[in-house]
Amino acid sequence: MSETKFRFTKTSVLALPPADPGKRAEYQDTEQPGLRLRVSAAGVKTYCVLARAKGGALERVTIGTADKLTPENARTSAKQIVAQLAMGQSYAAAGRARRGEMTYGELFTQYLEAHPGLRASSRAEFERLNKVYIDPAIGKSRLSAITHDKVRALHGAVTKGQPKEEGKKTGAPVSANRCITLVKAVFNWAKDARLWSGDNPAEAVRKNTEASRTRYLQPAELARFFEALGETAEPAKSFFTLALLTGARRSNVLAMRWADVDMGAATWRIRAVDAKAGEEMLIPLTPEAVAVLKPRHKEHAKSSPWVFPADSKTGHYQEPKRAWATLQRRAGLDDLRIHDLRRTMGSWLVRTGASTAINAKALGHKSLQAAAVYQRIADTDPVREAMERATNALVSGGRQAAQTEKPPSPAAD
Repeated sequence: MSETKFRFTKTSVLALPPADPGKRAEYQDTEQPGLRLRVSAAGVKTYCVLARAKGGALERVTIGTADKLTPENARTSAKQIVAQLAMGQSYAAAGRARRGEMTYGELFTQYLEAHPGLRASSRAEFERLNKVYIDPAIGKSRLSAITHDKVRALHGAVTKGQPKEEGKKTGAPVSANRCITLVKAVFNWAKDARLWSGDNPAEAVRKNTEASRTRYLQPAELARFFEALGETAEPAKSFFTLALLTGARRSNVLAMRWADVDMGAATWRIRAVDAKAGEEMLIPLTPEAVAVLKPRHKEHAKSSPWVFPADSKTGHYQEPKRAWATLQRRAGLDDLRIHDLRRTMGSWLVRTGASTAINAKALGHKSLQAAAVYQRIADTDPVREAMERATNALVSGGRQAAQTEKPPSPAAD
């Protein structure tokens, strides 16, 4: 390696020839102590600092290439690096720490392992969000490299539908919000577990506005829905029917166990570990629901613990997306989702006189506020009736007043 000292200028740096094959030439700036320029056999010129950390060994810190930095830029950076080394900051130690630092993907795995009590549906949702959206963006990044701007960019990309999830034709603003919530939770857990001491990069990322969905089966749609339901093949037909008649979440209906169904008492117990609210639920089964269960009990109860057995990883039926799409098409209800069946039961409970408290109990909501949405979306008819009564009273009162105040007709000449 040859070494030559001179004051770096644009002209002098540009004129430096490539190093001999298999070698690297190094030049030293006479103006800024510690500033070096290395030239490879391919002609690549790289600025670096060679200086001793306080109480330590010599360290070489790369600044950048000469095609991106002027000699003045390199001197400014070198001056800062030399000062930091003089104060005891070791770039070599920091580099070793970064190389040993875990990635977000590794941290996420530890997060799941540290939460064995997660509901199966929650775990599946976290894994889906991570696989589809988060891991492609920051999964391989070291924790210190994940900045607020990176997380905000992740949120923006998912909002616009990038990467595009299978089956989705548009952006995913709600999934974008869920991604931020998950990343934030993972970093908060890492801080509590003393795996991370920095800031939470997902903190204060502005989320998308989420409109509360109010879709449920209207009176005029019921005939079409039930007609299409009648043409649906098993086991999808029974699954959709029970999802509607119990008002339960689809994940609970899919994982319904015979051990939790009391055919005599006509009740279904949803275990606390399976309930979203974390509390055991006892769902009354209407005669119509029991009628759906009886033939399945006769056929499957002795051979499987599941009401909807299937040759799957879980042993039970998985969400029948294709069957639902067929039902939507037959009924002409393209905007109806499976979860809307639960909302339908909640809304019709209100329409038929159930209080918010009863609604919350029936659907397993922990708070009355959560159940109040059904009161709001099913109140159209009562409000209409009240407004019609008020309008009739107003119009009627106006007619009576007009007749009372009508001036007498002028006398004939």
